[in-house]
Amino acid sequence: MQVQTLPAATGRTWVLDGFRLLRRSPMALLALCFLYLLVLMMATLVPLIGPFAPMLLTPVLSVGVMHAARAAAGAGPAGSGEHPVPQMLFAALREPVRARWRGLLVLGVINAVSTLVALALASLADDGTLLRIATGQANSDDPSLQESSLLWASVLFLLAYTPVQMGLWFAPLFCAWHGLPPLKAMFFSIAAVMRNRWAFLQYAAAWFAVALLASLGIQMLKLVLGGSPLLMSLVLSPTSLVVLTALYCSFWATWRDVVRD
Repeated sequence: MQVQTLPAATGRTWVLDGFRLLRRSPMALLALCFLYLLVLMMATLVPLIGPFAPMLLTPVLSVGVMHAARAAAGAGPAGSGEHPVPQMLFAALREPVRARWRGLLVLGVINAVSTLVALALASLADDGTLLRIATGQANSDDPSLQESSLLWASVLFLLAYTPVQMGLWFAPLFCAWHGLPPLKAMFFSIAAVMRNRWAFLQYAAAWFAVALLASLGIQMLKLVLGGSPLLMSLVLSPTSLVVLTALYCSFWATWRDVVRD
């Protein structure tokens, strides 16, 4: 296993690769992404831990998403002949990865605790508005949503959570595919991201541009359709699913280029 150092422009290529990979197996990958979102949504209904369940499950399920992306790219183990199917979402619960599920669960706990700590720090700036949004306790007519303090809280949250996100970027795959313990996997993940920080900055900027263009397109379509809720939902939901699936596919591109098995 080696970590490569790549040119900054590679970050933009990863975004394009996400859409290219989606085009190779669109129906299977879209179905898997829909199932992924559905499982996370259903997890929020679990008593007591509902608001934190998605954060606990994300490392486990992300291994399945990458398993399917690898299959779509034709980069699976030699002779596997696998094709992406929605059932691959639960690849982390099957052998040979199954024996490593505890490490993935530890990553989920770290993710949940770190998110809560970052939200608590952000609460210093907005009296808990961002925390209420994250836990679904804020109403759309809440006047605090219009306050400038929410912007500063969001910035504070990003500053606190970004190092954790760097550690979790590759850590699930380091745990599942290379058998590294959770903390060591996070250390290697941070090192890999830092070695390619300029590429990841361009990657983030490119996805921001995609989100901005998609938002502008939806606003223009809203004007054309006269703001019809039904027609907008028929357009917005599939568009969001396509963009999210391409985003998840681009995660595979970052692993493929940065980490050489």
